[in-house]
Amino acid sequence: MAGISLPGTTLLILCGTAGCGKSTFACRYFNEAMVVSSDRCRLLVGDSETNMAASREAFQLFRFTIERRLSLGRFTVADSTALTSQARRELLRIGRKYGFHVTLLIFNIPAEVCLARNAGRERRVICTEMARMQKKLQHTLQVAGSEGFDQVHVLSEEALDNSAFKIEIRSHEVTLPGPFDIIGDIHGCYEELTMLLDKLGYNKRSGHYTNPAGRKAVFSGDLTDRGPRSLDSFWLVKAMVDSGNALYIPGNHCRKLSRYLEGRNVKLANGLEKTVAEIEALPPDERDYFKEEFLRFYHEAPPYLILDRGKLVVSHGGIKEDMIGKVSERVRNFCFFGDTTGETTAEGLPVRRDWAQSYQGDALIVYGHTPVPEAVFVNNTIDIDQGCALGGKLTALRYPELTLTQVPALAAYYKRAGFRNDYSEPRNNVSTTIIDSTYC
Repeated sequence: MAGISLPGTTLLILCGTAGCGKSTFACRYFNEAMVVSSDRCRLLVGDSETNMAASREAFQLFRFTIERRLSLGRFTVADSTALTSQARRELLRIGRKYGFHVTLLIFNIPAEVCLARNAGRERRVICTEMARMQKKLQHTLQVAGSEGFDQVHVLSEEALDNSAFKIEIRSHEVTLPGPFDIIGDIHGCYEELTMLLDKLGYNKRSGHYTNPAGRKAVFSGDLTDRGPRSLDSFWLVKAMVDSGNALYIPGNHCRKLSRYLEGRNVKLANGLEKTVAEIEALPPDERDYFKEEFLRFYHEAPPYLILDRGKLVVSHGGIKEDMIGKVSERVRNFCFFGDTTGETTAEGLPVRRDWAQSYQGDALIVYGHTPVPEAVFVNNTIDIDQGCALGGKLTALRYPELTLTQVPALAAYYKRAGFRNDYSEPRNNVSTTIIDSTYC
């Protein structure tokens, strides 16, 4: 086995006897925060990993912690023996409850190796219990394939010793089925964003917006520049993502701001100058804190998102069908900038090919980046950037309903050549347009 590839929303269940190397494996391949260990939970509630009298409370904490991580959309590793069908069934139930991909990883390590490791550590398991665990392991190997997991992998001692063995976490692939509210380019239009979230049924609680119906917002990039409140827009989106109420992919303006914050030579134009002015107005400690948090947020974000098990893809600038599932420099650039020719218009804007006209994929592609007056389905794609900062509208596509919810801009905050705003309704009006799903 050369490695294992897993979606970003995975509950990975480690299964094996004492001494099989599960915890060592977890430490080697995963961030400490990702791993929820039953032994660690026993230590927390009973002061010792060997305090078996605390096992009941420890496993309550074990399952509770896993649930809380999954509720926030976090990749999670469940580190326990998981050698009984009841234990595996309960973890599978928790994973399914939150729409996660659930993978079982069985450590099929020779009994003599496990016994030797067990004898050499402070927290030893008695030999009779080790023998019982081995019997349960053999039974698990026989039945695990029929227990309903998305994937079952069996890991050998040779694989553990193989330096080429890798674990890939596909952060761009999220198995959650929705429902989602995909929101187009915000560009610092904070007031319009709060109006749109209110219209979509989100409530502000404990400093972030949440939807009582369990919907998640998906932000398609370009949070800042051009509008009057770029920093507030960023903090609102970040709070929703951190609380598990939203997903985010970066846009080209996010990329440009990250490069500026990293000290690179970036031209302060196309709205970035307004964001920089907001940053410079902050006290030095707040300025440093914003820089640290924005860069972490940006660098942890995937270039695009595959949602609802491949039925929906969200990308800032679009994506071609042969790129879906891949992450390369070419794919990243397409997601940021669309299909550019390398030429510029008389106004200095990049010339882009209309890739949507030739798209033939099965997944619905929702994107923005290029502002257009109206959101229209074209070959199972839709551009939901209606140029809010330019005086247009801020748009959300509700999925799977495929309805558009929009709010008009309160003002034209930025002027850009080539964008024509045909929206003529009063500025305080909020409209919802129903889109026939047969168009996609």
